[in-house]
Amino acid sequence: MLKKITAVFGLMLGFIWFASQAQAAAEAASSISLKSAVNGQEITVLVTGNDLKDLYAYDLIISYDPGKLVYLSASSGASGFGVDPIVKNGKIRIAHTKVGKIAGDNGTKELASIKFKRLGSGTTSVSVHDVKLVDSKLNAAAAGKAELSIDNGITSTTVALKDIEGHWAKDSIQEAVRQGWVTGYANGTFLPNKEVTRTEFAAMLIRALGESSGSSQPLKFTDVQQIPSWARPFVEAAVNRGIMNGYANGSFGPGKLITRAEMAAMAIRSLNPAEAVRNSDQPSFADNNRIPAWAKPYAAAAEQKGIMKGRIGNMFAPSEHATRAEAVVVILALLQRQ
Repeated sequence: MLKKITAVFGLMLGFIWFASQAQAAAEAASSISLKSAVNGQEITVLVTGNDLKDLYAYDLIISYDPGKLVYLSASSGASGFGVDPIVKNGKIRIAHTKVGKIAGDNGTKELASIKFKRLGSGTTSVSVHDVKLVDSKLNAAAAGKAELSIDNGITSTTVALKDIEGHWAKDSIQEAVRQGWVTGYANGTFLPNKEVTRTEFAAMLIRALGESSGSSQPLKFTDVQQIPSWARPFVEAAVNRGIMNGYANGSFGPGKLITRAEMAAMAIRSLNPAEAVRNSDQPSFADNNRIPAWAKPYAAAAEQKGIMKGRIGNMFAPSEHATRAEAVVVILALLQRQ
């Protein structure tokens, strides 16, 4: 395994390109795209690989104007091993590889997320170039470059999401996308009814609330290695702020779908300043008898504060999984109370 990691990074970071690889690059149909999201003075640039074929590792460079943007952080890859981003003279180098004898990724995949702070107004741009893609057989190919324009300190995040027309949460989804803490998919969909994992909810919530400047303790869950690397800062923030907990067996369960009861608890815990819940409080949902005892105070508080509502028939559905649309509506309600 170590030999393979070494080989991959040796291939990427050593710029070893042979004629056969150049031919592979010519035949490759993969492409790179950039999109941005704005949250106050912060701009998040997402690098996405499209039409990927067995992507096992990659290496790329992001260029920006340090006079217009201040680099804050970067993350890459959902799982595997990545080197710390190399930042120098307005360039950010990001490299990542999977680990072990597994297949690479196909289709569309987010490769990196880079966060900047903008300095005043004016037009600037962010570009990605020198992109190298490596498959699981260590064949390398190059992908084209992409550039994102930022005019007067503002990037446009208006997206025509083709699957939210007529959806009950359409306006909320569009507002969340405009604010920049959630995005649609590369194919133009949002998938509002897609169920949300604990990791995904942590990322959405912390992106929306903003990262805390307080001290942070490393995660100690038994399954911490299963938390995607791009999501660990968000999970770490949610845990350190007391918003999320692990399970009794010491695990976090990053891939587990979040229930509506769990979402209510996390929403109330994230209020700033934190508001205590009273165990005597009872919600007024039609299925109160199905809400676990531990969750009733949170469900009651979420209902009373207008953060959560019942589904059809005023059913709280505590054990049902929360959808992307429901998560967006809950987080927007939280932001209105900040």
